[in-house]
Amino acid sequence: MKIAVIGNGIAGTALVEEVLRLSEGKDVRLQVFGDERYIGYNRILITEVLAGRKLPTEIYIKRWQWYEEKGVRLEVGKRVERIFPNKKLLITRDGNIHRYDKVVIATGSKPFIPPIKGINKKGVFTYRTLDDVFKILDLARVSERAVVIGGGLLGIEVAKALADIGLEVYLVHILDILMEQQLDKTASELLRKDLQRMGVKVLLNRKTEEILGDKKAQGVRFSDGEEIRTELVIIATGIRPNVDVALNSGLKVNRGILVNDYLETSATDVYAVGECIEHRGKTYGLVAPIMEQVKVCAHNLVYGNEKRYEGSITYAMLKVAGINLFSAGDFKGEGKEVISFLDQGKGIYRKAVLKGNKVVGAILYGDIRGNNYILELIKTKRDVSEERPFFLIKHIVPEKGTEVKELKDTDIVCNCNAVTKGEIVKAILEKGAKTLEDIQALTKASTSCGSCSELVEEILKEYVKEKPKRVNKIEVIKKSLHPFDEEFRKRMEKYFEEGDWEKIPEEDRDVRLKWYGIFYRKATPGYFMIRIRVPNGRLTYEQAKVVAHISEKFCRGEVEITSRQQLQVRWVELKNIPEILNALNSVGLTTLQTGMDNVRNVTGDPLTGLAEDSLIDTLRLTKDVTNVFLGKKEYADMPRKVNVAVLGSRRDCINALFNDICFYLARKNGKLGFNLYLGGKIGSGGPVKAIDMDTFVEPYEVPDFTRVILDIYATYGNRENRSKNRLFFLLKEWGVERFREEMEKRLYKALPEKGEELVNSRGEREGIINLRNGTYAVCVVVPAGKIKAEDLRRAAELSRLYGSRELRLSVYQNFYIPNVPEENLEKLLSDPFFEKFSTVSSPFMTHLIACAGSDTCSFGVIKNKSDAVEVAKYLTERFELDIPIRMHWSACAKGCGQHGCGDIGFVGTKTKINGKAVLAVDLFVGGSTDREGMKLVQGVPLSRIKETVGSIIEYYLNNRLEGESFSDFVKRVGAETLKGLVVAKIKAGVC
Repeated sequence: MKIAVIGNGIAGTALVEEVLRLSEGKDVRLQVFGDERYIGYNRILITEVLAGRKLPTEIYIKRWQWYEEKGVRLEVGKRVERIFPNKKLLITRDGNIHRYDKVVIATGSKPFIPPIKGINKKGVFTYRTLDDVFKILDLARVSERAVVIGGGLLGIEVAKALADIGLEVYLVHILDILMEQQLDKTASELLRKDLQRMGVKVLLNRKTEEILGDKKAQGVRFSDGEEIRTELVIIATGIRPNVDVALNSGLKVNRGILVNDYLETSATDVYAVGECIEHRGKTYGLVAPIMEQVKVCAHNLVYGNEKRYEGSITYAMLKVAGINLFSAGDFKGEGKEVISFLDQGKGIYRKAVLKGNKVVGAILYGDIRGNNYILELIKTKRDVSEERPFFLIKHIVPEKGTEVKELKDTDIVCNCNAVTKGEIVKAILEKGAKTLEDIQALTKASTSCGSCSELVEEILKEYVKEKPKRVNKIEVIKKSLHPFDEEFRKRMEKYFEEGDWEKIPEEDRDVRLKWYGIFYRKATPGYFMIRIRVPNGRLTYEQAKVVAHISEKFCRGEVEITSRQQLQVRWVELKNIPEILNALNSVGLTTLQTGMDNVRNVTGDPLTGLAEDSLIDTLRLTKDVTNVFLGKKEYADMPRKVNVAVLGSRRDCINALFNDICFYLARKNGKLGFNLYLGGKIGSGGPVKAIDMDTFVEPYEVPDFTRVILDIYATYGNRENRSKNRLFFLLKEWGVERFREEMEKRLYKALPEKGEELVNSRGEREGIINLRNGTYAVCVVVPAGKIKAEDLRRAAELSRLYGSRELRLSVYQNFYIPNVPEENLEKLLSDPFFEKFSTVSSPFMTHLIACAGSDTCSFGVIKNKSDAVEVAKYLTERFELDIPIRMHWSACAKGCGQHGCGDIGFVGTKTKINGKAVLAVDLFVGGSTDREGMKLVQGVPLSRIKETVGSIIEYYLNNRLEGESFSDFVKRVGAETLKGLVVAKIKAGVC
């Protein structure tokens, strides 16, 4: 039997999957026709592409390989024009004729275009497909303002996405209620306030009368005469079933293609599912009912008309960051009983509509916990007379696990794919599922809209206990003997005295010693690396001299500047460590807590208090923050490492927003202070920008806020899975509001909303920098952060002779000699030291970051530092740049080189060429101090990386706008464009 499927979106692809499952062992052949030029993609996620959070390839439902493996013939870019039911033929736009035994129409929907004058002008777009997204992005990259017409689900999602990429956005709706098909007046008003807070200007009761402009849009005019100037207009006024092929084929059509309970159309063996159908007078535009239709239709295709579709209860969830919304059934409540709960302060609204003590509809806004329970009440029509009114609010003050415990095995957890709790439990108990990814692969739960993922995680927590628990080796070690316990201190003294590294137990050598900044490196057997804490990067003359002396006497005469403004020395023998630690302590330096589950070095602008754009001197603050945790056992037992940044300057030269705790320069009510961001990280799992906590912090409050945040994280952070226990994951689990509430409890005060952010530039300062006190700071560029001890000593001497007896270390692994009077500049720069070191290097070298590589780090896959310098030199010789390109190199996926926030990021890995493993890098582009980089290409052989990056730089120089930075260029042209360029050159053998 040959089954043809017209449409390869969510419905068409799901139908193919279900038919394959049911027809195993039967002679069934599938041919799928897709109108678009892409393989099937999840249309729900196109907003993620618009916002830059996902690449188009990341939303594909299946890969080409899957179709090939399953024997499904996929016809992409082939529009079916007409079906001939009597002859069982169909014809495509290109004139090709195909036979079928049964055919399914799954053509989805088309945008509704309202009668607005001038709607066909350039710059006016609908929003339904990936091509729409690409066209919108092309114009958005050169626009400052956008007007989105339509206040439904789609309009709100696109408005928020455009605001996220930096546009001023107006959301215009013809009615006085947003999402009127899902919300009432109260919920709509809460939603409007949230959108306004997120930067979207909401205009209600506005009828758009005309798109202004000649041939291209220049603005919109409303019926009351008001105008808004814009070159970018998005029409998101709803959808209509796509019935074109049905009309052409003579099938019965009303609003949608008419189908019976078997989902068969007016023609025999012609079926239809999804947004294109009308069943019992209703059309459906949501995923859950479509998946219910797919299961019925697939069964009837394979076994004949046996199963009936009796309609679906519709529900909606808004998938917009920072907004939680759920609406189901008859939520209006006209002529019925209504139970409601409203907390204006927290923005929580819950409403249930009852008919005869049975829930028929609901709205949850702000906190949607228990939505699956409410939906099940609607579906099962269970009497709630004994539970009212508590059933409506019990999940927002729940006993842990309440929702999981009250679910029956037959209750639906994933409404999109109709997956029950019982099926998920079976996957756990019988098939060994232990993670969300396992559940997704085995049951399809949480693979569509993703709204049920939290509930699936709760079920996992409830049932995976019966399996051996994941053991966090580090937590076990800390609990058995904490490194700060007296017993370990005595052990450590004994190890130093004996001087035999091979006698040290692995737990002590590889884990506990790191609490003291002592790192055993398997790549250098018998030798240790010592990391030295330098708060805010300020190193005194005496401290620099001592570090240089230590390096020459014990460490092969080389010092490394790290990407957290610290110093490292390597090749240390065990017997020499006490002398090294004593020498450092004598000048106020420490190695304490520079590794493992501790608060790491607190970073700040190296020229804080000196540079003209430094408004708050953070030297004292970083010391005060360090004093909160340093040497204290309660803060030396975090679930994972914590990075802290305090930025008091208009220039972000420390990648502040990629720290777990970030205080970011701001002003409120005339006072200077900081906006608080939490949860940033760089490393395995990819770069994540910190989350805006909507909180203003005055300078004197910074230490207290730090203490409270650390207390919360230490108490509630995940201590089981080390790949998911950074502060980010606690915030993701709790949400901003709950975390703010916990801070308020511990600080005993309400938290003020954020202030006006003052940061307006990024990257390293270089050359000779004017300081506010009339002196100068001289930048010293240190390629990849490696400097000889003799050179560090000379730099210290120069700071004593001509400056203020100090050096300032930067996160770009360079340093400054500050406070040099004008009369001393010439003497300083004429020193032979500056024949070896430059104050202004090439635009590829100044902003270069590279962590330790495979020579000295067992995690390193590539040598890294030498690779970074080699590529920078190659690019310097080949190209002239007027704007620096920040290249960040990480030797492995742990991300110590901060690859995620560089213009171009590199991660050491391996790939196969002709079956042989070779060294390679994953390439990231478009990162910045406030934006996460995107993976461009995976596994570029290291031998080809110079040419590969060269081709990207060449394309940038040939196609950039005047003054456009590389990061902004990537944002404008899109990572997919650069990926296509690189892949084409690799295939052509150019790279």
